[in-house]
Amino acid sequence: MKRTIKLGLSLLLSLLLFACGPKAEEQQDLGSLFPESIGEWRQIQLITGTEALEKINSLHGKNITVEAGAIGSYQAAGKRRPAMVWISRSKTSALAREQAEVMADKMVSNLRSPFHEPETLSINKIKVYKFLGMGQVHYIFCRKQLVYWISSLPADGEKLLLYFL
Repeated sequence: MKRTIKLGLSLLLSLLLFACGPKAEEQQDLGSLFPESIGEWRQIQLITGTEALEKINSLHGKNITVEAGAIGSYQAAGKRRPAMVWISRSKTSALAREQAEVMADKMVSNLRSPFHEPETLSINKIKVYKFLGMGQVHYIFCRKQLVYWISSLPADGEKLLLYFL
């Protein structure tokens, strides 16, 4: 009887530690981070899984070391271009931070880069890299293991950025 109780308590404790530990966050479905709407913007496309990873790698021109990715497109009435939000999950927070920093550095240092007017912002204690280019504003930042890239028309960028921060 005592052995059964000890075994049951051990099992319960293990389940609680597993559910509350970092693995629960690491395994979060990235698609769940994209709402159906953000203010005036309505989600018009959501890409997850293998297809999202393929698009992320294609954007970079090489395979990026990420565990998962998702891409959401949002359109507002009367806007000529959709906003896009790219999210990838790295294995560790340190790797996510490094990936965001390398990406921002390459956007500035590449002489053929279409990105210009770089700024580094601190919003809610999160380092945000901001660029202009291709008729849009672009924000790159990371939170824990997630790296975000938001691209939108300049007038819309800050609202979308603040939603995802």
